[in-house]
Amino acid sequence: MRKLIPLLAAGALMAAVALPALAASPAPSTTTTTTTTATPIARAHAHWFAGSVSAVGTSSLTISVLWTGPHDSALNGQSVTVSVDSNTELTSGKDRMPISLPSVQNGDLVGVVASGMGSDLTTLTALKIHVSCNCHWVGGTISALGSNSLTIQVKKTGPYDTVLSGQAVTIGVDGNTTYIHGKDKAPIQFSDLKVGDGVGIIFSASGFFKAPGFDWTKATFTAKQVRVWGARHTPPASTDAGAAAPVGA
Repeated sequence: MRKLIPLLAAGALMAAVALPALAASPAPSTTTTTTTTATPIARAHAHWFAGSVSAVGTSSLTISVLWTGPHDSALNGQSVTVSVDSNTELTSGKDRMPISLPSVQNGDLVGVVASGMGSDLTTLTALKIHVSCNCHWVGGTISALGSNSLTIQVKKTGPYDTVLSGQAVTIGVDGNTTYIHGKDKAPIQFSDLKVGDGVGIIFSASGFFKAPGFDWTKATFTAKQVRVWGARHTPPASTDAGAAAPVGA
């Protein structure tokens, strides 16, 4: 019993020291996390479309859209104006020669890569504009001559003009039409043309053969070059391939 009393006293002393120490210890901290939702940042997206130029401004281009990229179908059939600035890359032809905006003309066939914010297709800035020749080619025999036109019985066509094969097609001429003869490309005049002559003709169209709903019977064709090859001699398309860009559209 005497041994037990000192042990109990020692235990009480230790408890007296330990309890105040625990009471002085700080309580466990609780962390509150606040989640902040970031506002989405609008990003520029590239858009692609192609069509016919309907207006050329000092710093803009208006295009009647005939084709679009897979994400820009809302532009199809629309008249779209794009801004053109000092960073816009303008090129022309197969060699993609640099050109200036005033060189673009109404009726030109153009492909456009443009930037716009999000899905907004009303404010577009052109990154690249490529102008292609609205050129077509037919070979055949002159079946009729008018005062400012010639009718061709078509036997051969360019790759984009096959709908004209076998048709009688009337093609207009104007002050810009050139006339040449044979391999030597000797200059001739409209008055030198004769019914029955075999010719190859490079011409432009008022529409684009690949455009949805294009009806060639309602289009206007204008000759850029008439090349005579002799009586009923129909030339191959390769004879004028250099001048007749394969765009055809």
